[in-house]
This record gives sequence, C-alpha cells and structure tokens, in this order.
Amino acid sequence: MYVTSRNLRASSGSAMPQAINLVNYVVTLLNENHGGQFTSATQVGGDPSAIGVLGRYETLGDYERVMGGAAADTELQGAIQLGAHIFSNETADAIWNVRIPPGEPSTYSTVNASRILMSKVGEAMAYAAEVAATVSSITGNSVGLATAATGDRSRIVWIGYNSSMADMDGQTAALEADESYMDLFKRSEGLLVPNSLQGTIWRSTTA
Repeated sequence: MYVTSRNLRASSGSAMPQAINLVNYVVTLLNENHGGQFTSATQVGGDPSAIGVLGRYETLGDYERVMGGAAADTELQGAIQLGAHIFSNETADAIWNVRIPPGEPSTYSTVNASRILMSKVGEAMAYAAEVAATVSSITGNSVGLATAATGDRSRIVWIGYNSSMADMDGQTAALEADESYMDLFKRSEGLLVPNSLQGTIWRSTTA
C-alpha cells in the first residue's frame, strides 16, 4: 500500500477558509470522479496556514491511473488554476510506502516523523516496527509505519488516529507512564538521526 502527501500553505490567514473549501472541492472530485481515496486536514498547534492532502493507493499502478485521470479532468484542473492565487508557492509532495497499516482514519491524526541511519537500515526498520507495536499495545490504538519512497529515503513516519484530543491526551499519559515505551528513546541511539524526531497533529477537514 502507498500514500501520497501534498503539503500546501494558504497565501494569508484571511485566505485560509477559501483555501480549505477549494481543497475539499478538489478532494471530492478526485474521490467521486476518479475512484480516489483522498482526505484533507489542517495542522493543530503548528503552522496555521498549512493544509495537508493525503491519498491512498493499493499499488503504484493505482496512483498512475488516478493521477492520469485527474490531469485530464478539465473541471478539476480549472478549479485548481482559478484558486492558485490563494496558495503560496510552498508546496511539497511525497510518496510513502506503508509498512504497517494504521487504524481507521478519524478526526485527528498524529504524525511522528524521524530519519533512520541508512547504514543501519535493517536494524533501524526493525526498531521502528517495534515502536509501532509497543505504542499500539499500550494505547490500544493501532499505529502505522511508513517509509519515504521519494525524496529523502531516510525518512520514516509513525501514524495514529484519534476521535478527540482528549483521547490523544489520555494515550500520551499512558505511554509516558510505561517503562517499555520510555526505554525506546534510549534504544534509538545509533539507529535514528539525533534530534530528528518531529511531531504534528492534523485535524480532518474532509466532509
């Protein structure tokens, strides 16, 4: 399974509502007209102008089919061109290879990104999978793992979903009280690039 991520930024704070509406419209066209599995979200406690679009595909062939249909869709392309002025030029795309599928998507998604040492790729990936399994076991909430298929190949992400921030808070407390989880940070030395762990929270805007 693969996912694509596109990170966009509204050109200003006042353009954010219009940008969200346009992204949701495009996502709807992709899903209804091209069989896509797209969702959109905004950051919580992070960049207030950021909008993320995530697409899911069973194979890269599915990705090629959906993108080809989207490129030939005049309604979709026209909407994108008309709304181009409400976004900045800071756009980033990536394709990710899903190694461990996360649970079912919900209102909030937590993405913890890091980088592995490629000289220890086998050990690092085993460690990353153990992190996902440990967090899933402690919280009862399935956490997924994906690796970058484009761009910096050392990037990995752990993804989890929650229906509310209160649930997220309770799970964080459970993790921090568990010695096996806290021990994972010590064991990351020599496997993850130092100080590369970054967390973001996203709130779904998809109807």
